[in-house]
Amino acid sequence: MTKSIPLLVAGLLTCAAANSAADEIPSGQELQLKAEQKTRIVDTASLRKRLDDEPDLILIDIRTKDEIQRMGGAIDVPQNINIPRGWLEFRVQSAAVSKDTPIVVYCGGGLRSPMAAETLQNMGYTDVSNYSEGYFG
Repeated sequence: MTKSIPLLVAGLLTCAAANSAADEIPSGQELQLKAEQKTRIVDTASLRKRLDDEPDLILIDIRTKDEIQRMGGAIDVPQNINIPRGWLEFRVQSAAVSKDTPIVVYCGGGLRSPMAAETLQNMGYTDVSNYSEGYFG
């Protein structure tokens, strides 16, 4: 009986250590890196070409209206729409009815747009890219 107590304590400590590692909250930077790994990246030249070649492409600016005003505007093309990141899941269906609609998302500098692209993929959209250079690109 006395031999089983140290084994029990060791087992509990091992479980506690495993649970504390699993309970760690990932940082925003870690989430961004994971999302970037799951999403196609589009550079400026590729984005320009796609905007010219794909009339059905939707360019989604996920910044808030206040950010757009402070930063001096948005990408000036007819396909550009603004759906702030906090409303993306609720409003994207009105712009992209079909799951295979080509979508490119962007923000100011490419920090939030990878996560928005990942969200769209999780929702079932099949042709999602991230303009990682963002508005400043």
